[in-house]
Amino acid sequence: MSLTLVTGPANAAKAGVVLDGFRTALERSGSRQLPAPEPLLVVPTAADVEPYQRELAGSGSVFGGEVLTFSRLLRLMGRRAGFGGRPLGFVARDRVVEAVVAAAELRVLGRSAATPGFARAAGRLFAELQQALIAPERFTAGMRRWAAEASGDRAAYAEDVAGLYAGYRRKLDTLGRVDPEGFAAGALDALRADPARWGGRPVFLYGFDDLTPAQLDAVETLVRACEADVTLSLTYEPGRAAFAARAATVETLRPLADRVQALPDRAEHYERAARPALHHLERRLFDGGAERVAPNGAVRLLEAGGERAEAELIGAALLQLVREGAAPGDMAVLARAPEQAPLLAQVLTSYGLPVERAAREPLRRTRLGAGVLAYGRAALDGTSADLLTWLRTPGKVPAPEAVDELERRVRRSEAASARDAAGLWGAALPELAALRAAAVEGVESFLVVLEAELEDIWTAPHRREGAVLDAEGHADARVAAEVRFATAELRTLARAEPGLVGGPHDVLDTLGEIQIRTGGATGAGVLLADPLAVRARRFRVVVVCGLQDSAFPKRPTPEPFLDDADRRALARATGMALPLHEDALARERFLFYAAVSRAEEVLLLSFRSSDEEGEPQLRSPFLDDVRDCFTEDLWTARGRRLLAEVVWPPAQAPTPLELRRSQAVAAAGEAPAPGPLARPRAPAVVAALAEHATESAGGLETFSHCGVRWLVDRILRPRRIDPDPEPMTRGSLAHAVLEQTLRALKRGTGSARLTPATREAAGRELAAAIDALRDSRAGARARASLRALEVELGRWLDQECATGPGFEPEWLEWSFGGAGDEHPALELATIRVTGRVDRIDVGPGGEAIVRDYKASKGFPRATWAADGHLQAALYVLAARELLGLDPAGALYQPLRGKDIRPRGGVRTGAAAAGLVDTDVVEPAQWEALLDELRSEAEGAAVRLRAGDVRPCPERCSPVGCAYPGICRAPDAVTEDPEE
Repeated sequence: MSLTLVTGPANAAKAGVVLDGFRTALERSGSRQLPAPEPLLVVPTAADVEPYQRELAGSGSVFGGEVLTFSRLLRLMGRRAGFGGRPLGFVARDRVVEAVVAAAELRVLGRSAATPGFARAAGRLFAELQQALIAPERFTAGMRRWAAEASGDRAAYAEDVAGLYAGYRRKLDTLGRVDPEGFAAGALDALRADPARWGGRPVFLYGFDDLTPAQLDAVETLVRACEADVTLSLTYEPGRAAFAARAATVETLRPLADRVQALPDRAEHYERAARPALHHLERRLFDGGAERVAPNGAVRLLEAGGERAEAELIGAALLQLVREGAAPGDMAVLARAPEQAPLLAQVLTSYGLPVERAAREPLRRTRLGAGVLAYGRAALDGTSADLLTWLRTPGKVPAPEAVDELERRVRRSEAASARDAAGLWGAALPELAALRAAAVEGVESFLVVLEAELEDIWTAPHRREGAVLDAEGHADARVAAEVRFATAELRTLARAEPGLVGGPHDVLDTLGEIQIRTGGATGAGVLLADPLAVRARRFRVVVVCGLQDSAFPKRPTPEPFLDDADRRALARATGMALPLHEDALARERFLFYAAVSRAEEVLLLSFRSSDEEGEPQLRSPFLDDVRDCFTEDLWTARGRRLLAEVVWPPAQAPTPLELRRSQAVAAAGEAPAPGPLARPRAPAVVAALAEHATESAGGLETFSHCGVRWLVDRILRPRRIDPDPEPMTRGSLAHAVLEQTLRALKRGTGSARLTPATREAAGRELAAAIDALRDSRAGARARASLRALEVELGRWLDQECATGPGFEPEWLEWSFGGAGDEHPALELATIRVTGRVDRIDVGPGGEAIVRDYKASKGFPRATWAADGHLQAALYVLAARELLGLDPAGALYQPLRGKDIRPRGGVRTGAAAAGLVDTDVVEPAQWEALLDELRSEAEGAAVRLRAGDVRPCPERCSPVGCAYPGICRAPDAVTEDPEE
């Protein structure tokens, strides 16, 4: 018997290999001549079971075999092996952990143990230790050794943490129970001791992108001990950034496999028109490459101002696709943040789209669960609201209008308690009395009566009906099943040790937090799910929404008891290797790759440029990775619905209701819009501007473009409360890194010149500068940003060394005119100009070239006068008049983008390779250009001091008006400020 390991990228037909193998095994199991054991198909989640059952039934595989989750497989292995361990359910385990924490004598963690969430965090740590098969004795010894080798006094802390785990294991032994991780380990041990009990059943696993230690152990047990045929597919392709987080699992399984079937990428799963774009995205995501293809409508971006606008954009886009022939059941909306799901469901439903939600919610948020919990509280002297909630539960009262009348009486009489409200009902409510009496008898009796009421409520609408349950009926049935299991667990615990369960109020609190799987995948509506829930399925249309920085990719969170640094130290000291939590970027990359590869025809990626209050929000860096795969059409054609757009334009209204709203607003008319910001006339303001005798070169250039922008940026200076946008941060880092690189190169070689001979040395200094920054910047996003910066600057170094002028960078980050600067300001007509020059290179003949770093775009000298690019020319004049240099040119140097050639103006004789021909001018032209720009700068200075502050939206910035709310001039349209 053997393991067949099937690998390949998304959509490589791995499912076909696994399902074909399953069908073949199923046929063999039904053979009369040589009957074989029935196969098992294992899928990642319970939500995947029904779709695969339907798919197999559709191909004729109805009888025999079984589709199940991995947790059910482990239970089956335990039963086959005769393992007698009784696993605790999650509810019972939580109660055990809480009891252990409450009873522990903690020296350091005592105050923390009293806070909400401590017990749950401790339970997660215990589960990790159980999965790693670490006994309490080994963990205690290891923690003591770790504490002895760590800096500071960690001994008491180590004893507290080790004592909690030891107490947990002792409590399990006292109860004669095991937790889920202990059950898995015990079941596998029992099966390894008697592998013949498995009976040779073949196992097929599909849809998994990673395996837990227990799952890996189960696969190895089936293959080596039980000698069963196992086929396992994993989404993996060596050498790709998207799969870096999965390499360890594949390499762990590879030695175990008799056959590794690496499938190549395939494109036929995509719709023909969408195939070039979607397949290109699957092939190039996170791996870069120069080739960019047109999105061709297959990949689209949506930009919204706030969550409501994002949901409406998504709803309108899906509604249009439905009108074009797509079925709602072929669509999935993937939300990484679960709190976004309710609003999405509400908006999609209001747009007439049926919605199915695949998620987990606490029992208290389900309609049946909320009603039963309210019943319990009402019986325990709760509020009138509890009584009304219980009576309004579907199935409790046949005539809902009677509850409406009760609510009227409650409000008029101001009845506050459940007892007072029950007196207004007009009839006896014996259920309340029964539960009160049961609470007096004890927790077990309380649970029995509570469960009986649950059964009465949810079954009442279906008695003697004989009808198939609808979606709501299925949801209630699922709630009832989960509550039955939980109450049985709690009754068992109460019999063993009553203190573990607590009193009736504790029971209600515990039940309220049970996680219930809501919704399902019937294929009738738009599936609203987490990306983790759809890894084994494909859809015609996929929306990945909420693509915000720190949301997707998620910001990593340290484990509360042992962070990653502690875990590494513990592993070094003791050999106990626990999972790491904080290096999440690789895992998030894979999840994003898996999400976007689920689409067969249309992929929509939505993000918010602001929140509901108008505060700017950063989009996910993954969106930039997607943009790198496509032409600029992807960005320029993005759908937009910003915060100010309260209603849809009539021509774009997606539904009749939205159209009526648009028409109503138009009919009501709008108040006259305030006029553009006028030139200041107040004497105090005019006098203050007249006294403004010093301005930076950049500020003067800004004023020449738009006085309003200069006023806001340079005079009002609003302070940011959020981190600087990523492009701004990266630009600042680039300046610092390049300065440090060139200074270190000069110290090491005697010259900072960038030539082919110094490329290797410059590369080492660049890496050292980046490494120094890594030590001071934590987090996956910061590390990814530094890595991107290192690649960009390395690319620029290659070009500069190969084609740069080869001049000596004599002046790095030279500033003038400021406090403490060696050189004074540049005198320019009525104003003194200050500045900070990125670089001034000096040639062998004494000629100098001013260099100004830019993020992604340089400015050819032919556009300087027309577009008001004054800054470089002012730096040239400062170098000439303050340093006595002979400036022969000025270059704007882009550091990223497709074309990173320097652009500007250089006079003939000082030019070098790598310049655009049109940027090289005759000496007379060069001087004439400087004179023209000086005159323009002097004119701007005169207007500035005269208070000639006027809005110029057409010249404000390369992407439109920067402050339309202040400017209010016509055509003051703001584009993406990061472009």
